[in-house]
Amino acid sequence: MKHMMQVWMATAAVMVLTTMALADSGNQLQQNQTHWYQAAATLVGPIDEKTAEKGTLLTLQTGSSLYMEGGSTLHMYQMNAHSLKGSAILKGSSTDLVKALKAGKVGSMSLAVPIATFKSREGGLDDNAAKALKAADNPEIRFDLTKEKLTAGATEGSYVLTATGTLTIAGDTEPVTLSGDANVTDNQIRFKGVQKLKMTDFKITPPSISLVVTAITCTDDITVYYDVIFGAK
Repeated sequence: MKHMMQVWMATAAVMVLTTMALADSGNQLQQNQTHWYQAAATLVGPIDEKTAEKGTLLTLQTGSSLYMEGGSTLHMYQMNAHSLKGSAILKGSSTDLVKALKAGKVGSMSLAVPIATFKSREGGLDDNAAKALKAADNPEIRFDLTKEKLTAGATEGSYVLTATGTLTIAGDTEPVTLSGDANVTDNQIRFKGVQKLKMTDFKITPPSISLVVTAITCTDDITVYYDVIFGAK
């Protein structure tokens, strides 16, 4: 009897999760709708160790956002960065962002995602993600720029920014190249793009959770959506 009750409860849990997944998929078909996971970070700030004794310091601005989307054997899932940290240093005294970017005068740029505030709407998923990301020893996901290239975009005043650098996840650092749309207004640069990644490229085993009647395993492929704004402090 006890075993039958456990089976029934596990089956009910799977049915509820499936219904939620189908409902979420239906919502995503609606046009021009902003989902919870696309919300801007509620807390933004600079990278603590970055200072600009010689040059111009740019820091991450309000309105910046980042979220991740992945799949599993049951449904799609999303995680939103509730807080973000970022800083960039322009070499020299130029305050013209376009000229500085075209001339390759970005001395350094870093963007960090604190794992403690990188959340889905499922506590179990968040716990498993923190374990997979080895958050206890590696509390941040971090991108560090090594070089950049700014080219003209499809429309006047728009640009494409290619940012080459390293991405550190779960203590493993790998090379990565980001390419996205860039707009420069009022001494601020907005960089928006999509990056596909694989967990196993960073030596991460896709997390899974076992129920009585089934197991739910995350797929290896994930997609990161970023929309970040840097401006003079």
